[in-house]
Amino acid sequence: MASHIDVRFRFLEVRRLTNLIEGPVNVHNNSTVKRVAKIEGKLTVEFAYTCTYEPGIGLIRIEGDVILTDTDENIERAVREWEKTGKNLPTDIAEKVHNAILGSSIVESVLLSKEVGLPAPIPTPTVSLTKKEEGKTKPGSDTNNYIR
Repeated sequence: MASHIDVRFRFLEVRRLTNLIEGPVNVHNNSTVKRVAKIEGKLTVEFAYTCTYEPGIGLIRIEGDVILTDTDENIERAVREWEKTGKNLPTDIAEKVHNAILGSSIVESVLLSKEVGLPAPIPTPTVSLTKKEEGKTKPGSDTNNYIR
């Protein structure tokens, strides 16, 4: 059985804490698994995603559920690991879950950030029409302009 992942949001919050944004903005994205259960034969993972804009500029918080359809064996393995450790999923399942949380939440965060005038929580592409000297920089090596 091929696994399938569905992400459902239950709570969305966006706040701009200051009207003035000066200097560099540091953006931190984090996903946290809060609860894991087997419901109707599927793995249900309750999560919280936070995106903070530093220093003291704003925040985005999203809560929801990841519903993973997979084999009974994988679902049972995930529930056992969570119950045993109280905070961990098997690595292969944790990767799927956190990638789904981050992928869906970052896209939603781009939309929410626009509503209150915060910068997008991901680096935006830039175009440079000036010619660079060959051998000076490698593609992708100039990350000074990236929001972190």
